[in-house]
Amino acid sequence: MKDALSMIIAVILLVILIIILPLYNYFERQDDMSYNVALKTVTMFVDEVAQNGYLDQNMYDKFIERLASTGNSYDIEVEAQKKVMTIDPDNASADEGEETYVEQYKSYYNKDIFNDETGQTSTVISKDNTLKNSAFFFDVGDRFNVRIKNTNTTMASALLSAIVSTVPKEKINISYGATIKNNNWENTTVSQLYQSDILITIKLENPNDAGENTGFPEYNFQIAQDRILEFKVKVLNHDDSNIPSKLTENVRLVGTNPNCYISPSSISEGTDEGEYILKFVLDESKFDNYFGSQEYNVFECFLPSNCIQGNFSKNASVSSQKIVIKINNAITVPEI
Repeated sequence: MKDALSMIIAVILLVILIIILPLYNYFERQDDMSYNVALKTVTMFVDEVAQNGYLDQNMYDKFIERLASTGNSYDIEVEAQKKVMTIDPDNASADEGEETYVEQYKSYYNKDIFNDETGQTSTVISKDNTLKNSAFFFDVGDRFNVRIKNTNTTMASALLSAIVSTVPKEKINISYGATIKNNNWENTTVSQLYQSDILITIKLENPNDAGENTGFPEYNFQIAQDRILEFKVKVLNHDDSNIPSKLTENVRLVGTNPNCYISPSSISEGTDEGEYILKFVLDESKFDNYFGSQEYNVFECFLPSNCIQGNFSKNASVSSQKIVIKINNAITVPEI
């Protein structure tokens, strides 16, 4: 009986040594080659996006084709980290009316970048993801990350699991990211870009006559439109319900005197599509903050650079024309 059992064990070991191990080594080398191809594909894809400053459908389709050539299916997670400037909540020591901004990142994932019907797809062979609006744009300093892992069981994993039942099926697990270096999309004609969320203009809605010296509308603080200034903001993506809150958080009436920032008191929709009317109220209790020791101040309605509006960001700051607010009509403003 012992001899028969020993014979069976010897046969099993012989099969493992002569047949299974060589097969496993062969398929393991296949997995290694697939890993190397996948690693090169991911790094080339991320570096291309970082170099160009945008992700378009053609770039993504080529990425999928290269991954599919390995014969595996993958779970793909794409992450775009866009740099934003937000009000510093810890700036408790700032003077009244003064605001400081801190640099943060807002992340966008598959569900934000890809269309809803394809954005959750994990198998690249059966169905490819399609980008919303065929492109996603970055600014210099943003980040782009890609993570992939195989979802199928490779032959090497299948053979090994026949011997060891707890073998994980993930043979390819890659994560790679890079910082955006260029904004090459800026050199593309506007007609070729999808700019649905970009704020494009800020105009003074109730301008006074321009001053002789400055060429800017001039207001007397005591009688300046009941101390209310209105600005019309034009945004292409007027269907975005979050635009009023984004404007409230980011846009400011900024004076040239130090630490002079005024937040909008109200925001309402304009008569045309995509228009918003921002009202700024000049508060008499902040007279010193507006003017300090000066007899006038020059203001403009200002949106800081790299503030997010929807899925896109504006690389440069956006501002209105300048306006002059004087303490009284007797003041003559020198040419600016």
